[in-house]
Amino acid sequence: MSELVPHNPNSDLELRREAPLSPRLRWLEVVSKTALELYQARYRVRLLTGIRDEKARHGPYHPSVFHGFERDPLARIAGFVTEDMGWQITHNPDLPQVRPDDRLVYMVNHPTLTAAFAWGHFMSEHFAENMVAVVKSEFITNPFFRFILGDTMQKAEKGIFIDRGDRKKALQTISDESIKLLTPGTGAIIMPDAHRPYPKRLREEIREWREKFPHLDVESWMTGTCFPRSDGLWALARATAGLDRVRILDCTVAEPRVTQQFGGLLHIDVREISREELFGDPEDLEYLRKKLVELWMRKNELIRGVRAEG
Repeated sequence: MSELVPHNPNSDLELRREAPLSPRLRWLEVVSKTALELYQARYRVRLLTGIRDEKARHGPYHPSVFHGFERDPLARIAGFVTEDMGWQITHNPDLPQVRPDDRLVYMVNHPTLTAAFAWGHFMSEHFAENMVAVVKSEFITNPFFRFILGDTMQKAEKGIFIDRGDRKKALQTISDESIKLLTPGTGAIIMPDAHRPYPKRLREEIREWREKFPHLDVESWMTGTCFPRSDGLWALARATAGLDRVRILDCTVAEPRVTQQFGGLLHIDVREISREELFGDPEDLEYLRKKLVELWMRKNELIRGVRAEG
């Protein structure tokens, strides 16, 4: 397993709260703080929307007022996780070096909500300052999800919302929106495994893919992620192939097995992967499918190693 480097070795660990009598209650406290932060972000988006519209009426085009908008909320929410839950964040020592005008594609296994905000903060600190994500359309069609996060993401141009029940429409949405939103200094998040690996979902995924592809022996290695799909990543890559300075980062999020665990270890592994290595030469969808399985096998091995150490 790769070396674990502390994300912030100079942080004052004495500021972290003592271990709670009930980690689950502490986690619910973190959830409440996160919900309040998201509500405040929703209000700030409304204010910035007015500023953007006013600029558009009185002059030439201005860069989006929402470029990097998410960095401050992500930093505060990540603080709730690391301080209140006592999580330590580590990363591989050889992080890729990027330029401010790079366009990045973050190919990552699906983290739980607890780890997702901390991972997002890490990526905004080390890589692109702006972020967009390919997410399910329920974020804007479901009233609850829309109120909590979807409305904010849509107005701030942080989401590519896909209908997972309509494959053709979903792929077209990814193609259209990624060209528009993957501006210089932006990282586009795509999670090929599509689902958070909660125990019930993971069991369902193992049954499904064991029946479809028995030769892949998913039961032996798929312990920390769901199974990777290729279509969305293929559509995003094909659509953005003509843009300048597009780079692909293969990200692994290894989080504690129990989301509510106090004092857990969250390890983030980020490595650049070339188009040729990921898609083949010439580029081929079947090649990508096989490569994703290979990469997800590695991710699961890494996750098991981190959990054993943590």
